[in-house]
Amino acid sequence: MLTTNELSDNELLEKVENCTLSAELFNHETQLRLSWILINKYGLKIATLKNCKIKEQFFIKVLNSDKFNLPLTKSYTEILHYFMQKSATKNFDKLLREFPRLKYDFKKLVNTHYGFEILKQHRHKEIKPLETILFTF
Repeated sequence: MLTTNELSDNELLEKVENCTLSAELFNHETQLRLSWILINKYGLKIATLKNCKIKEQFFIKVLNSDKFNLPLTKSYTEILHYFMQKSATKNFDKLLREFPRLKYDFKKLVNTHYGFEILKQHRHKEIKPLETILFTF
């Protein structure tokens, strides 16, 4: 089976956008990498909007789930952007090595800076994707 590490950034983005990426490959690291790709390609504001739209469609069409969490998706983009700004690296894998809590303790980052309730909010909540969520480090 092909892994997401074997896909170029453009291939991964295309597969997620077209909903052709295998559901098993859509894990936490893939979601971080998707945010990475979008931020590098479009900047934070557009990346946040695109990430929300792309992931919502992926949840509906591939994962057959109504559990898409808009605030959590926004937090993926905002948190990753914050750490990208703190780093000089232009490589996704190096960023994860530099800040391992992105990969191994992301839930704690979200809980600390956005609150526990963000993990319970789902797509039926009306939140405008371009509004910034309270985020401080």
